[in-house]
Amino acid sequence: MRFTRPDVTVAPSGDALVANVVAFGRLLRQAGMAVDPEQTRQFVRVLPLLGFDARSDVKAAGRAIFVRRREERGVYDAAFDLFWRRSTVSGRPSSALPRVRQASEPPHATAWPAESGTQEVTDVVDGSAPRTASANERLRAADFADLTPEESRDAVAMLQTLRPRLPLRPSRRPRIDNSGSRLAARRMLRRTLGSGGEATYWYWLRRRERPRPVVLILDVSGSMERYSRFLLRFAHAFGQAGAPLEVFAFSTRLTRITRALRHRHPDTALRRAATAVADWSSGTRIGSSLGELNRWWVRRTVRSGAVVLLVSDGWERDDPALLAREMATLRRSCHRLIWLDPLASRPGFEPATQGLRAALPYVDDFVPCASVASLEALARRLGRLS
Repeated sequence: MRFTRPDVTVAPSGDALVANVVAFGRLLRQAGMAVDPEQTRQFVRVLPLLGFDARSDVKAAGRAIFVRRREERGVYDAAFDLFWRRSTVSGRPSSALPRVRQASEPPHATAWPAESGTQEVTDVVDGSAPRTASANERLRAADFADLTPEESRDAVAMLQTLRPRLPLRPSRRPRIDNSGSRLAARRMLRRTLGSGGEATYWYWLRRRERPRPVVLILDVSGSMERYSRFLLRFAHAFGQAGAPLEVFAFSTRLTRITRALRHRHPDTALRRAATAVADWSSGTRIGSSLGELNRWWVRRTVRSGAVVLLVSDGWERDDPALLAREMATLRRSCHRLIWLDPLASRPGFEPATQGLRAALPYVDDFVPCASVASLEALARRLGRLS
């Protein structure tokens, strides 16, 4: 495959190549394929090695990198032929594609190659523009799956500075205070012994508040890979803020990674967590994983006053009836159950998967978690649970 301009045949420059591969990954995600930044980086590294003369070789290399399921092959072929073309019809490229999942678009505008003449690849992204306040706001609202490597590092830096308000709950033991609604009778009687029984000091009881336990149950399957690492960064920031935090990761089985995330340095904590999870980026078995949580961990970690955050896109290999039963059991064991779905912020989203439909009746809140702004909103929401 050769990339051409109207007057000369050249290979694209490095910046133009990276920009257009990123735009191609966005097109695949709009068609419903699970494309993560690492796949995009692999495709960028492979293209200079293959060259741009053999279109079939480039297409086969992209298919080996991006296609994970059999039903995605036709979608990939249609997207490749539509995106890497010499001449195009008018209209947005994504409108002519089939869909693997919901026909949704990311919440921010996407740049596409020019569609006039014989020009096939153009400079989609201009990397020379300095980052401004508006650029930071766009990054804060951008979907994690659409970020370039540099933008991902900036988003991680934003999450590391996050200092969430902890959800509080009243303690059973009151504390002595100078004001309140109930007298501290014992303290006052002891102090009157030195004054001949006359109450010269007044003490009151005030109910204490302590942080409410938070339990994060994170889906690290292949379809969630581009979001799970950002959610682990959020969990690390939450734990460093002082919350009594328990973290579990699941794909085909459940793994407790609380101790790994207790390390003060976030990069070291994430490396330890990734090492502890043996089934990272494999299939999804939500029902059986929650069953393991309910049988072995609920009494020790969840407790009745905990806020449970379940992060998943709802793709389920097990029986949806099993997921419904385990969700009902988990809901009875906690104070509040919140489902976080990275796809929920996309326009036109509907809970179409069987797993998500089975779980939603037992969920207190259903919120998005696909951007820095959505995680900041989640932190504020948890603070208001006090």
